[in-house]
Amino acid sequence: MQVEFCKGTEKDRQDILDFADMVFSKHSVPHDFTKIFPKHYGEGCAFESMHYLVKEDGKIRALVCVVPMEYQVGDTVLKVNGLGTVSVHPVARGKGYMKKLMQWALEDMEKNGDAFSVLGGQRQRYEYFGYIPAGVKLCYDINGSNLRHRYAGRQTAPVEVAPMAREEAPLFWELYQRQSRKIVRSPEDFFSVLCSWQAVPYALRLQGEPVGYFTCAGGKRVQELVLSDATLLPDVLQKSFDVLGLRSMELELPPWDLSLTPELGLLAEDLQIRVDHNYRIFNLPQVAEAFLKVKASYTPLPEGALRFSVSGQTFTLEVKEGNVLVSSGETPEQPETFCLSPMEAAALLFTPEAWRNIPGAGENPLVRAWFPLPLYTGEQDNC
Repeated sequence: MQVEFCKGTEKDRQDILDFADMVFSKHSVPHDFTKIFPKHYGEGCAFESMHYLVKEDGKIRALVCVVPMEYQVGDTVLKVNGLGTVSVHPVARGKGYMKKLMQWALEDMEKNGDAFSVLGGQRQRYEYFGYIPAGVKLCYDINGSNLRHRYAGRQTAPVEVAPMAREEAPLFWELYQRQSRKIVRSPEDFFSVLCSWQAVPYALRLQGEPVGYFTCAGGKRVQELVLSDATLLPDVLQKSFDVLGLRSMELELPPWDLSLTPELGLLAEDLQIRVDHNYRIFNLPQVAEAFLKVKASYTPLPEGALRFSVSGQTFTLEVKEGNVLVSSGETPEQPETFCLSPMEAAALLFTPEAWRNIPGAGENPLVRAWFPLPLYTGEQDNC
């Protein structure tokens, strides 16, 4: 038997789709990746080269997909990637194919200069490859009674809610572009991204003018909501419940959203602060600097410095006169140094509870005030 490790090419296109559909359909519910992920697998998408393959006698037996993306965080643009479609044929399990594919993909990510990689899936399975559950998201549960009591007697603005048509998507892409923290999306791909995870995008208009949009998956999960005017939120929610026939809604937002979260905090039946996804951080200083600046933009941070030594790399995070600074190597005044593994460092900076497991972290006021950093990747952009 001939075993080949290779990247996908155009001739593998249909085989990749058939293989992924078969493996995931056997594991859970029937899958059609062209419909689940039109942003990657839709008609006209050149997805083949994003796949790392193992073939036995020319037949695919394992694959993993790595999707390159850019993450704009203020003035910083990070090279990142989403990892997904991780699959092994039932007859090929136990042969170590996925371990070798993952190691190959991770080596390429580091060579490419990626800042981080994000994926979903069972945590221990991916902890073997340096991924940890990290980041933060806010999850609100809203029901009809919440709306009825909170907005009793309120005059509702005539917001129109209707499924978004592909040809009108560029109008709403312009609203998306106004956000200072986002995965970069092209206007050509925007509609397909909104439709991923079998979500339905809804256009919001007031007097015929675009004022926002949201995506709804599973009949009630709002995975992305963008409004040009936050004061329209009550009107959008009330109209959306009516148009979609909802009894309840689950709404996800990034932790830095200060326009919608105050009202949602007064409205929602429940709020949960959850870990976002599984992350492998490759460039810890770069990611830490970007998201510490994000946190400093919405909450006062005490001044000071923390020094980290991670697998031979030493860097210092500092907040001074309202500015976030990152430096490498030695500094004149050495702050407390945390000597950590890459996974320990990522956990300390980007998860809510790692300070409990790292000696000295819980007693350091800067650790408790600065972390976790608000790392977040919206569901529509994940693989």
